[in-house]
Amino acid sequence: MKKKNAMNKHMQGMLAIFIAMFVALGSYLTYSMVTYGDEWFSTSYNPRISAARNIADAGSIYDRNGTRLAWSEGDKRQYAEDGDMRRAVSHIVGDVHGKSLGAENYFAKYLYGMDKGILDKLETGSRGADVYLTIDAELCRYIYNNMEYNGAVVVMNYQTGEILASVSAPTFDPSTLGEITPEDEEGSEYLNRVTQGRYPPGSTMKILTTAAALESGVTGMEIDCSGSAVIGGQKVTCPTDGGHGHVDFTSAFERSCNIYYAYLSVELGGSNMLATANQFGYNYEFKFPDFNMLKSNFEVSGESGDLAWAGIGQYTDLVTPMHNMLVSAGVANGGTVAQPNTLLDVRYGTSSIYDYSTAQFRSIMSAGTASTLAGLMRGTVDHGTATSADIDATTMNGKTGTAEFVENGQVKNHSWFVGYSQDASHPLAIAVILEGAGYGSRYATPLAGQVISKAVELGY
Repeated sequence: MKKKNAMNKHMQGMLAIFIAMFVALGSYLTYSMVTYGDEWFSTSYNPRISAARNIADAGSIYDRNGTRLAWSEGDKRQYAEDGDMRRAVSHIVGDVHGKSLGAENYFAKYLYGMDKGILDKLETGSRGADVYLTIDAELCRYIYNNMEYNGAVVVMNYQTGEILASVSAPTFDPSTLGEITPEDEEGSEYLNRVTQGRYPPGSTMKILTTAAALESGVTGMEIDCSGSAVIGGQKVTCPTDGGHGHVDFTSAFERSCNIYYAYLSVELGGSNMLATANQFGYNYEFKFPDFNMLKSNFEVSGESGDLAWAGIGQYTDLVTPMHNMLVSAGVANGGTVAQPNTLLDVRYGTSSIYDYSTAQFRSIMSAGTASTLAGLMRGTVDHGTATSADIDATTMNGKTGTAEFVENGQVKNHSWFVGYSQDASHPLAIAVILEGAGYGSRYATPLAGQVISKAVELGY
């Protein structure tokens, strides 16, 4: 009898464990569907999309002004008639083969009518909805035609979160994908560098380091920069021959003095720098509704030399152009970053089923810190390293960056600019990176000025 009772207790214990495991599994699946459901749905590996992808019934994709970027003719998908425009928007529009994830995948549930119920389909037919993107295709084409190097450019309305332009190079032609054989494909052209390219931020990281100093009250440092310094056994250098001479908190930012910021990073300390980086969105798994974006990286090792390099955007620092643009948008917006979006409207015929709304992504700094940074970024454009971004169309604030990387044993430089228009009637934030081009002040910065001038000309 005792043996039977012991067996019953054992079975009851096992049953309780199985029930607990079942509840945990169910809870996890529910959480995953809520958190990652849209991401799973939009992937090119989703069999439901593949099964329902009747090209003839697919809706069209337009830019914000009604320029048609993708549509169906019979069972063939067509893309923008202008070749430069087609290539300029290829990453944000995507393709039906899933080579580059864009609107064709992210908004497939609308394009193929999978958001409609059975009764709705009986009433309206099987054709999917037309999707309108936030981008201006003409602005994208202008950027594409003026990029002399591979890289990325992204422009956003920092008040509303609307992505107005997103261009990645090298690019591809979606209209010829069905004709390309596997041996013709290189792969790099399908990578959307705006959201999937991770680069050392170089001196654009000094925005973050400055914010950490401002919010810690560490702003009184002054040094004499001779062009190099040994910190924690590691040599840190400035690209300026002979160094910058005497610099303080303001002039070090405007002139982009590496030595000053290396010492400042060490003074702030690793935990302080890491906390600010995390607040800025580094080491964060981004989950935006309209696109996937890789995580940016900032870490500390405990070595002062590593921290010195991390504070000037090297060491193991990595950031996507989209994220770097959002940092400048946060400065422009008083410390708050609007959620970036690429979907503007969804229409079945003339009936809209989508209401665009501005949402807040996160607060990355205090309003006071943002205001001080705005002044420093204005000084950088007015008389610092970013004077080539000083344009007539609007008042520009910004920060240059020259990011070192090693290729085939040779040290090269990516060219960066991040900034924004300090003008409520033209609320534009921008990031430009040109791969291997050289100094940020010489290449990325003038291009940024040209792009913002064009955007203002187009009415943004």
